[in-house]
Amino acid sequence: MSKVYVWNSKQGGGMTRALLRGAAKAPLVALIAAAPLAAVAQDADDVERVEAVEEDSRVEETIVVTGSRISNPNLTSPSPVTTVGADQIQARGTVRVEDMLNTLPQINPSEGAGRANEAAGTANVDLRGLGAERTLVLVDGRRLPYGSPVSAPADLNQIPSMLVERVEVLTGGASAVYGADAVAGVVNFIMKDDYEGLMADVQVGTYQTANSSGRLESTLRQFNQPVPDSTSDGESIDVNLIFGLNGDNGRGNITSYFNYKKQNEVLQGDRISSACALGFSNGNFTCSGSGTTFPGQFTSFGGGADPFSFTLDENGGIRDYNPATDTYNFAPLNHFIRPNERYSFGALARYDISDKIEAYGSFAFTNDVTTAQIAPAGNFFQTKTINCDNPLLSAEQVQVICLNNGYSPTAANLEDRNAPLQVGRRNVEGGGRQNETEHTSFRVLGGFRGDLDNVWSYDVYAQYSQVQYSDKAANFFNLDRVADALEVRIDPATGAPACQVAIDGTDTNCVPYDIFSLGGVTQEALDYIQAPGFREGEVTQEVFSAVITGDLTDYGVVMPWAETGVQTVFGAEYRDEYLTQSNDALTRDGKLGTARADVEGGVSVYEFFTEVQVPIVENRPGIDELSVTGAYRFSDYYETTGEQSTYAAGLTYAPVSDYRFRAQFQRATRSPNPLELFAPQSPFEFTLPTGTNGLYDPCAGANPAATFDQCARTGVTAAQYGNIADNPAGQFRNISGGNPDLEVEKSDTFTIGVVATPAFVPGLTVSIDYFDITVEDFIGSVPEEQSINQCLTTGDAFFCGLINRGSNGELWASQDAFVIATNVNTGSLETSGIDVAASYGFDVGEYGSIDVNYLATFLDKLDKEPLPGLGVIECAGYFASTNASCGTSKPEYRHNIPVTWNMPWGDASLTATWRHIGAVDLVGATQTNVNTTLDERNYLDLFLRASVRENVGFRVGVNNVFDKNPPVSTNVGSAGGSFGNGNTFPQAYDALGRFLFAGVNVEF
Repeated sequence: MSKVYVWNSKQGGGMTRALLRGAAKAPLVALIAAAPLAAVAQDADDVERVEAVEEDSRVEETIVVTGSRISNPNLTSPSPVTTVGADQIQARGTVRVEDMLNTLPQINPSEGAGRANEAAGTANVDLRGLGAERTLVLVDGRRLPYGSPVSAPADLNQIPSMLVERVEVLTGGASAVYGADAVAGVVNFIMKDDYEGLMADVQVGTYQTANSSGRLESTLRQFNQPVPDSTSDGESIDVNLIFGLNGDNGRGNITSYFNYKKQNEVLQGDRISSACALGFSNGNFTCSGSGTTFPGQFTSFGGGADPFSFTLDENGGIRDYNPATDTYNFAPLNHFIRPNERYSFGALARYDISDKIEAYGSFAFTNDVTTAQIAPAGNFFQTKTINCDNPLLSAEQVQVICLNNGYSPTAANLEDRNAPLQVGRRNVEGGGRQNETEHTSFRVLGGFRGDLDNVWSYDVYAQYSQVQYSDKAANFFNLDRVADALEVRIDPATGAPACQVAIDGTDTNCVPYDIFSLGGVTQEALDYIQAPGFREGEVTQEVFSAVITGDLTDYGVVMPWAETGVQTVFGAEYRDEYLTQSNDALTRDGKLGTARADVEGGVSVYEFFTEVQVPIVENRPGIDELSVTGAYRFSDYYETTGEQSTYAAGLTYAPVSDYRFRAQFQRATRSPNPLELFAPQSPFEFTLPTGTNGLYDPCAGANPAATFDQCARTGVTAAQYGNIADNPAGQFRNISGGNPDLEVEKSDTFTIGVVATPAFVPGLTVSIDYFDITVEDFIGSVPEEQSINQCLTTGDAFFCGLINRGSNGELWASQDAFVIATNVNTGSLETSGIDVAASYGFDVGEYGSIDVNYLATFLDKLDKEPLPGLGVIECAGYFASTNASCGTSKPEYRHNIPVTWNMPWGDASLTATWRHIGAVDLVGATQTNVNTTLDERNYLDLFLRASVRENVGFRVGVNNVFDKNPPVSTNVGSAGGSFGNGNTFPQAYDALGRFLFAGVNVEF
């Protein structure tokens, strides 16, 4: 089975050098001298027929895909589209659609199963690294609803992968055709809607790794951390049933499906690359972690007459806290891949009521449950005092905390007995924090389509979608109860230690929480202070659409030098999307940790649109085809951002049928979604990279990386300078949230490319496309790191006003410590580069045939300007710890090279795929070392498919054959606002080792 792919290319400054670098890595580029632009899956027999009969028309028909509502087999679209067939999806062996998409060079990894901390439980796709919210996801040309009331981008978990016939990926803005959100492009899943028969398919898979890394093994042993052995885990099963039936002499079809998927968990402690939370010092990795540790850190954060910071020694006494050795390794219990269980079923149906009317409809249901686990909860320095007459304190602890700082356990007033004390203590007794997230979605669609006459056709439909969301939190602390359980005195009635609130009758259920001695925590205390949390919400979508399409050839609306008439589309659409999300009181008020505000809001829009395609010249000497296209859409977001217009213009020119050039300009828009508009402002987390002194906060530590004058601009006092505690985990607090005054994003896309299918090289297809996308007024926040750096270096009042340090000068341990990062229409995004695709198939005599494909992206530019005039963050070739900056790896070069041997012995093939991900550096790094560079990775995948008998096939495969470990760094982030996890980006790299899978398919 020969497969042809489509790639898009664009040309920009420095691209010649990039192309030469790619050519050195991929010999196949030598085949691309002819120049090209499109690609789709075809089988070998089709290729031969194309050569013999109407080669150009056969190829052109497959190119008319996503990007236009006009479908004419005699004309081609100027939209650059990449098509991935069902065979390519199956060859990856993945049970998750996003894992397959993430291997495409133009896709940037986003939300997925590899995220644990702040995981939304959804799966997203991000075209060109411009953000998943700027990629429109369609099923059969119709948009999916918001993925969740806590994460707006469409959820790929709703898509039954076995029913996917192909995936079409369109580069660049397409708002004029599909409406808002298509800023970076469109991913359109085309489903099988004419299946006949019964098909059963079962696949099992597992991850296997030797956990071999000399450098990381040495680090783990040096810091007395367990070294994971060779292991096999993360088992998965994927069961599919498809049933299709044609009826009434072919006038109708119903195709139904059922899918069950289950994925077992993998913990970070089971991989050598993630077994400890890495730090970096003196040119070497260390095992770092959190200052909220076990058996605890008890500190005054530099305050008081006699500052202190101690922990418990092995005998229960106290000793000075050592941040180099006493931090808590929070990694082992974190999920590296979340466990997941999913059921889905649905049906697609159509029926020809008459020659002019076809009724069609579909129904889809999905229930998806996943659990995200991170390190145990704790008292993250959230309690501020301790009563000095507390019987749980040892005499030594009373001396250090109280007496040395002027506080007496016998003061006449009880309030005067409270001494400053902040505690960082992990709840290791209670186990990891867990969030069980459930999404239940259904989508129903019905409509009519057909021909009004020989010129005009129509398509009218309505669609309703709903996503129900719930999140059940377990093993979290109720912070109010923690404070109550720490305020302990002798109960006069019993002579035993008791909570003050129990003594005075406020809460007689309170049980003392003894963290001041080893083994002092009881199950009764945990039962009192641990509390569940609950979040729930709903997304609804209503769409009403009517489209008429006309081929004006019969009206005589034909250019003098053309054979095909003008093609046109007129349409109208109404869309209403609404979401609500509410929390229990403890979650909403932040009593279980980060406060989660309720959200409610919606976006409604009326739209009118049109398209036109005008063939100017056809089948003339030197001009096989010359045509122009245009599109326009008027949108009225009457309750939010008001009226807006989008438009597109394109040109296609083929001097001969073997070579085709095309160019397109598109103006796209994106109206803010309800979360961006209406989410209340509340505390969240962000991460900072490691500084030159090995710390994260540039004003922290005994020898801060920044000067006192610089730190004073951020709010540091002379007394605090040199005494500010850093967060060993690199996690700090911000204030994030929505903004009802947001305006529309606007983007301009320019693409130009060429596709070649030269007759003198039968079986060769090559494409090159240049793309340039600019987004203005993009919705985001000023990166916290940039706010801090700008304040330090310039003292600009705007940036310094965003920073609020806590009472001890820190940015993380107090409720009043944060950096403001709420949504605003900020600066601009710009990306440009070249996509290249080549496909070549040839016979090898009696041994069958070989198909070779080359798919690559050369990224020339990916710039973010947080605010106009502030300066540009260059992300091409870089990575960062937050998505507000560069986020996940943005290599300058990526490729896939699948080579398939189609065997002559029955229906069998063997595919070897070479995946390459280029190296990236830490944005803003002042030095280059193993911690600031994520080295390139080359992966080899093998896939074998064969039929053992008629209608019975099997497949086996191994991805990452050589068990390559992912590149690691302390700077990938791991909290909110980052897709980093386990010291790497698991959505970008094969973080779990080899993936082995086997499947069987039976058709009846």
